[in-house]
Amino acid sequence: MKQHKSRAYLQLLYSLLFLLTLTVCLPAPVAKANIFSDIYNGVKNFSELPNEVNELKEGFQQTAEELQQAKDKLANTTQEMEAYRIQNESLQEQNRQLTQMVDELKNDRTAREEYYHKIKVTIFTGIGLILGYFILIRFIRFSMLYRSRKGDRLR
Repeated sequence: MKQHKSRAYLQLLYSLLFLLTLTVCLPAPVAKANIFSDIYNGVKNFSELPNEVNELKEGFQQTAEELQQAKDKLANTTQEMEAYRIQNESLQEQNRQLTQMVDELKNDRTAREEYYHKIKVTIFTGIGLILGYFILIRFIRFSMLYRSRKGDRLR
């Protein structure tokens, strides 16, 4: 058991020697122990805070102005879109009325052309009847004249 304890002490001694060698060999960072420079840097940083706050306020103001401009632009665009929508509806209504008027004019023109066609047919039918009447009368006269001459010959 004594051997076991001595072995543990030996391992502890070697570990300590190894750590001591490492601390001596590896460079350690230089510690700054100047309290006055630390106080000066702290006061300097503290005195610069109002400037940073002012810069942040200016940045916030600028962002708020840009946001307001964007809102105004959006409102104007919305109003323009509403005006265009109303104008579009008005133009669609006018287009519908014009289409209806064109259809009515086409129907009137078609009715008028049909009326003129009926008048032409009536006129040509009347002229045909009158000519037919005169031709029929002539034919009857000639046939009566021919019969009357034939009858005169027979006597």
